[in-house]
Amino acid sequence: MDRTALLIRCTVEEADRVRVEAEKQRRTLSGYVLQIALRVVEIDDRLFSKLNNFRTSNQFLSRRAMTAPGARTAILVRCGVAEADRIREAARRRDLPINAFVLQSLKRAWAAEMKPPMLNAPAEAVQQGNSAG
Repeated sequence: MDRTALLIRCTVEEADRVRVEAEKQRRTLSGYVLQIALRVVEIDDRLFSKLNNFRTSNQFLSRRAMTAPGARTAILVRCGVAEADRIREAARRRDLPINAFVLQSLKRAWAAEMKPPMLNAPAEAVQQGNSAG
């Protein structure tokens, strides 16, 4: 399998977060970043396959990422050529630089981790909680 690498420019804080999260999952930095980015690419591929009529105008899906102030660094993500091509294509469809697409994917994953899980609480418990306050 041919190998390549993606250079992801980010803040020092973002790079530190990637290292911490990769260590928590006992993954390499590349493995952690690729796992999240390729999951987003899968979703993106499915979305664009259903939006055939809108392919000429992808501006509605583009969200230009603002570069955060502060010290900058980079993370080298080693991957297969096919994986890199899929990430590049998804970033191009969104009209984003590759590093912005990957960072946006990571930030969404981190935000999802922070949300409390939805509990299927019985209606009685919810009513008791509301009437007590």
